Formats: sequence, C-alpha cells, structure tokens
Amino acid sequence: MSGISWLPSMFGQGFSLVFVRDVPARNLLTRFGCSEESAQSLSLGDAQEWELEDEDGGAVLSFGDGDRWSFALQSWGARILEEGVIEQVSADTELVALISTATAPAFIHALDGEEVCGFDPGLPHLRSGTDPDRFLPQMAQAGLPTDGTPVDGDPVVAMLRFAETTFGLSLSQSSLMQEEHLSGRIPEDSE
Repeated sequence: MSGISWLPSMFGQGFSLVFVRDVPARNLLTRFGCSEESAQSLSLGDAQEWELEDEDGGAVLSFGDGDRWSFALQSWGARILEEGVIEQVSADTELVALISTATAPAFIHALDGEEVCGFDPGLPHLRSGTDPDRFLPQMAQAGLPTDGTPVDGDPVVAMLRFAETTFGLSLSQSSLMQEEHLSGRIPEDSE
C-alpha cells in the first residue's frame, strides 16, 4: 500500500512523519539532532525496541530517501515540535510534518526555516504561519473545512489525504514495515 493515509492503522499509539525535499536521509538525521555515532540500519520494529530498551537514552527516529522527499519517522513522539527543530530541519528547503500523537495532532508546512502554514486537523479553520491561507482549496477538497464546520470523519486521515494530494507524498507500507532504514538516537540532553 502506498500513499500515507494508512499510517493511523499501523501506528495506533501515535507518530510523527516529516518529509523534507532534496535532503538525503543521512543529512536529515543530523538536522534532527541524532548523533552520527548512533546511526545504524534497523527495521522499524527494531528501532522501536531500541528506544524502549533505554527510555532515558533519548528518542529514536527512522530515516529514508525517496524521489524528491526524504522522510523521518518517530513512533509515539514529536521531536519536530520541540523548540528550534522546524527551523533547523527546514533550513534551505521545504518541510511537511504530519503529527498524530495523543497530545499534538498537527500539520506543518515550512520553507527555509519558517512555518508557512500550520493547523490542528480537528480545527483546520484555526491556522498559523506566514501564509496560513495558502492551501485553502486543497484543504477543502481533502475534507478539512476552513470555515469552522466540523471535519466529517477522522481529521488525521483527512490531513494525510491532503498531504498526499497537495505535495505528492507517499510511503510504501511494506517497505517501511519490512525493510531496514537508517535509524538514530537523539541524545537526551539535546531534547
């Protein structure tokens, strides 16, 4: 299965998925603050296990390369929302962050270190950024009403559908779940 609308069914306890244009996965690892020494090739299950083995050791993220978009995936947490991380990761490029955790469902689009448009998928009429209205037609088409009308259905699935169609984002479910990807740990003191 491709696209990204399948993510909630596989990550019931939450995820954050960040796509970055034209930045190789290894460079993305360091932009997120992962130590080079911690980098290793792991399956998603092994990366999750590695994080759980040492809960005080810092978050573990998995990284991969695509055609134009590399990705960073974090199970359960949202490193991208920590102070200064969006600016650091999106410097000189474009970023799309899709977050579905218990405390912070969010969409963020950033260019060159600045948030352009951000919103909670359950409240898409409340947007932030330097150009919060940039994607109004695409949001409405994906089922994210911008006039205060409640979202019909699952807001996170609507957000993922919006990102798929607006930015052409896709991630192979079988590749993500079965293949090994570059993984790294963010040292606890950098969080």
